[in-house]
Amino acid sequence: MVIVRSPLGLLALIVVFFASFLDATRIPMFNTNKKHHDGSHSDERHLSRRSATVDLQRNPSYAPNGPAAYARALSKWGAEVPEKLAQSLAAMRGPGDGRGDVEAVSFRDDREYLSRVGFGTPPQWFTVDLDTGSSDVWLYTTETRLSIAQDRRIFHINASSTAQQVPNATWYITYGDGSAAWGRVYRDVINLANLTFVNATIESASAVSASLAADRDLDGVFGLAYNLSSQTSPRQPGVLAAALLPRLAAPVFTADLRWRSPAGAYTFGYVDHARRAGELRYLNLTEGAQFWEFAYRGVRAGGRDRWHAPAGEGRWRAIADTGTTLLLMASEVAELYYADVPGARRNATAGGLWTYPCRNPTLPAFEIRFDDGFDVTIPGQFMNYTAIPDEPDRCMGGLQTWGYDDLAIFGDVFLKAVYAVFDVGQARIGFAPKKLNLTPS
Repeated sequence: MVIVRSPLGLLALIVVFFASFLDATRIPMFNTNKKHHDGSHSDERHLSRRSATVDLQRNPSYAPNGPAAYARALSKWGAEVPEKLAQSLAAMRGPGDGRGDVEAVSFRDDREYLSRVGFGTPPQWFTVDLDTGSSDVWLYTTETRLSIAQDRRIFHINASSTAQQVPNATWYITYGDGSAAWGRVYRDVINLANLTFVNATIESASAVSASLAADRDLDGVFGLAYNLSSQTSPRQPGVLAAALLPRLAAPVFTADLRWRSPAGAYTFGYVDHARRAGELRYLNLTEGAQFWEFAYRGVRAGGRDRWHAPAGEGRWRAIADTGTTLLLMASEVAELYYADVPGARRNATAGGLWTYPCRNPTLPAFEIRFDDGFDVTIPGQFMNYTAIPDEPDRCMGGLQTWGYDDLAIFGDVFLKAVYAVFDVGQARIGFAPKKLNLTPS
């Protein structure tokens, strides 16, 4: 999910016909123009900092203890849980140094990557999208309309002794595919693997649009955008900056998404160098970035000799977004790529999507160049996406256009080809090659 700066909003050019395929391409529609991250997390160095990996398996059952009972009693009657007590509880819940390599689950041929996260006290565990393109953390709950919540996992608010509603606070998000979600705002505990943090802003979905509700695998969204405000009114602190960063050993997290495999992971507080297979290269975020936005300088398709680049010494901009399935780029780039795919054409009845005959055994590789001769190659297998409904002989590519030629969205199609490091502290993003398993698990 990505929130794109646009005074006119964002037209949903690619999802009208393929909403069932592109549920993970949700782009909130509103105008944003904020300052750089102010580094306020550096003032929290007196706190106990730890590293953690997102555990996608269910944690052992919650075991009550004295300090935890005290914290629940305070919260139940509206008293603030002392910070030192919260730190102590977090330490008791964390095994060892909090590091590990935990599987990340690819759903429905990489349509989305979902992770297990605990909410409330005792923790209730849900499958959520860790999304670098948004900042809100929301769940289906006991407040969700019955027609939507029926037969799906929901967060039972009253079963959490630490849940506190934020008076008169609401949230509302409209995404670029026309979907939307809204509801009430709470504060509660979040368990991200062996890392626990309190008083986090959690949004309860009173209702969502039909396209969101159709994704039965998704229990909610966990926003990890660089410096983007949450979509709450009045404004509430975002989880990444206000709750998560002060608990990390270092202000960094990583993503290792894997092609049609559960073997990937998100890590927090450290870089797992064992997951990369080459040099880690960093790119500074663009000035005033709210997203994980950076510059790139050229593309090449099909092993061509020449790179295609902006005029002069210009650069294109891109946003790295774990919550978007596809690679969305300028029209000229898509035309360049599909010129090397026999039978490829734009499907006018499907909003101009690029399709090609499914009989093609594989698509050509696609290369992206950054400064200093740093290149990333996306294998042709990753560039294939899915068959077209009612046209089983036509397939849809993972590279598509979206109406914005000056900004690209580097979604999962790109991120599966790299080990990605999201460095909040130094306002940069890093990419490294990794060993790619080109046989689906």
